[in-house]
Amino acid sequence: MKNLLSFLLVIGLISILSACNSGLTKEADALFRDGKYREAVEAYNEYLSTKPKDIKSIYNRGRAYEELGDIESARKDFIRVLDLDNENLNANLSMAQYWYNKKDYNKAIAFCDKVIATDGRESTAYLIKGRCLHQKSLFDDAKKNYDLAIEFDRKNAEAFLYRGALKIVFNQKAGACNDLNRALALGADEAKAALAKHCR
Repeated sequence: MKNLLSFLLVIGLISILSACNSGLTKEADALFRDGKYREAVEAYNEYLSTKPKDIKSIYNRGRAYEELGDIESARKDFIRVLDLDNENLNANLSMAQYWYNKKDYNKAIAFCDKVIATDGRESTAYLIKGRCLHQKSLFDDAKKNYDLAIEFDRKNAEAFLYRGALKIVFNQKAGACNDLNRALALGADEAKAALAKHCR
């Protein structure tokens, strides 16, 4: 009877701690959604002190660091996620974007290819890969990747924007203007200047 009571107390304690931890991660997620990134990082830190391998929270803390402009701390969290789950789509995409921003297009493409090998319909991977190829002046390959990004997500405003910009390079004015108008309609305000310049 004593052993049973001890067992029940341990189970109860685990349940209480689990509920507290769950509350912490929900609080951290809510802070992130509200744009309170510093507070979100603190809440994720507290949660991760007891659950250091929680992939979702490590990744979300990385995103919070990213929003705060602490890119290297973000990168460390994305790498930690990949140490725990090498095929994690979000972390691989974040690393692709990291290397794109660093202008190391080959590394960015490698992360995009990793995502595509796991999920061949991931629009963002094709978008980032297309942008890398665009920067490397591999315009035909860039366009193919923008086409795929759009094929797998007809609401990918950036893919329409950059494909439109690429069509301007190809002197395909009508197609460029169609893409730029679509990008603007989907919320890519950067399309306004290109439309004003090329599509009067």
